Amino acid sequence: MYKSPSFEISSLTNNRSQLALVAAKGLVSPALRKLVPQSLQEHAALKGEKGAKLVLHGNTVTTVIMGIGKAHDFNAQEAAEWGENAGHALNREMVTEVQVLFAEEAKDATTCLNFLKGLAMANYRMDELKSHGDTKRSEIRKVVIAPGGPVDKKAIQELGPISQGIAFARTLIELPPAHANPSQVVARFQDAVNQGLIEVEVWDEKRIKKEGMGLLEAVSRGSSTPARFLVARYGKDMPKNTPNLFLVGKGITFDTGGINLKVGSWIDLLGMKKDMGGAAAVLGAILAVSQLKVGVRVTAVTPLAVNAIDANAVLPGDVVKSYAGKTVEIMNTDAEGRLILADALHYAVSHKADYIVNVATLTGACMVALGHHHSGLFTNSDTFGSQVLRMTELAGEPAWKMPMSNRYGEELKSKVADMANMGKSREGGAQIGAKFLERFVEGVPWVHLDIAGTVDLGEPAAGTAAQPAAGRMVHSLVLLAQQLASKPASGKKKS
Repeated sequence: MYKSPSFEISSLTNNRSQLALVAAKGLVSPALRKLVPQSLQEHAALKGEKGAKLVLHGNTVTTVIMGIGKAHDFNAQEAAEWGENAGHALNREMVTEVQVLFAEEAKDATTCLNFLKGLAMANYRMDELKSHGDTKRSEIRKVVIAPGGPVDKKAIQELGPISQGIAFARTLIELPPAHANPSQVVARFQDAVNQGLIEVEVWDEKRIKKEGMGLLEAVSRGSSTPARFLVARYGKDMPKNTPNLFLVGKGITFDTGGINLKVGSWIDLLGMKKDMGGAAAVLGAILAVSQLKVGVRVTAVTPLAVNAIDANAVLPGDVVKSYAGKTVEIMNTDAEGRLILADALHYAVSHKADYIVNVATLTGACMVALGHHHSGLFTNSDTFGSQVLRMTELAGEPAWKMPMSNRYGEELKSKVADMANMGKSREGGAQIGAKFLERFVEGVPWVHLDIAGTVDLGEPAAGTAAQPAAGRMVHSLVLLAQQLASKPASGKKKS
């Protein structure tokens, strides 16, 4: 089980191991240089070369010096990934307590906090299915930062709940599909919830059908594993003028593509267990929000289904009625994520959401456009979109704002239904998917985050992590909730 290290601000001592960061052409303190033998004074780490590490073993303590490259390039995203990389280096050296010395040239508070978050995430493993645990495994238990530095006590104390939320999301993403089907995801979340802080409601397949969630029901029709619709509410009893934020996550626990069977290598299919990365993100986020007792109403909504194939599976060309009452021609059964999200988005609207953010591994097209380092951000509100974009930057989980022209929406025309679930070609697929979702938010300020390319870690963290899942957007959503907590509820108009 993941356990975050404790963080504290206190005076540095000589009897504790240390991690020292050095920027390119940066200052190296005389005390640190004194620890380095003369023969290693020209080591790349002391010159701040990016990724260079020098490990010095004393009688009772260990010093790790790491180069971070040019200080102006060491942003929040870089810091989080290099922090996790550094944490694995400390774990290999069996360092359990460490004091961190930030480079003089890179002491921005956001950057340093993300480095510490990465350091905490190096403790993460997903080894619960192994018959024998790693008896040689080491974890960082305590991290000390010098007083008067760039981060304050409140900020570092928040890292524990945030990293726990990220770890929860990572586990859901990495679990095999037979251990994380819709019912099992619900059970894991219920086990993790503090019942006094979060209220959980679960719809089974009968309730889903009775309520008219036709799109969710259609997607799960080909699977022997029934769908679930999970609603988690935090702050329900807060004053009515408290903003009501809905987080909606795509929860396809395995995606075969349905009748439009996925064509790819066996490695591609292994990754289809991660098609619930959006659901994992919103569930991890509300767990962290509840532990931090953020003063905003937050509801996490996750439609959960297996997109499989049998004689009952929905067919290309079928027309299905959505929860919102709109009919959809299913032109491609592998464009299923937007279908289950559409029903969930209408649920958010019908329950008086002030703001909606949905997170989804929605399109390969977004991955082609942005690669693995930026998520796609689509919005109907420039104001709210800019706010969410800023939170992703502060969390080291950057997104890139994508166009939302009505021309993309015109490609969703259908001759037999209110709309089709995809366009006529692959071009602009990420935008077309976003325009489909937009039709179900009815003007509520809304952001769609496409994490198809960012559900896994990037380098350098990916090179040393035990598992690749990133838990992306948990931190961003927590920061968003914190920012909204100090603001009155929004009017439901686009801006």
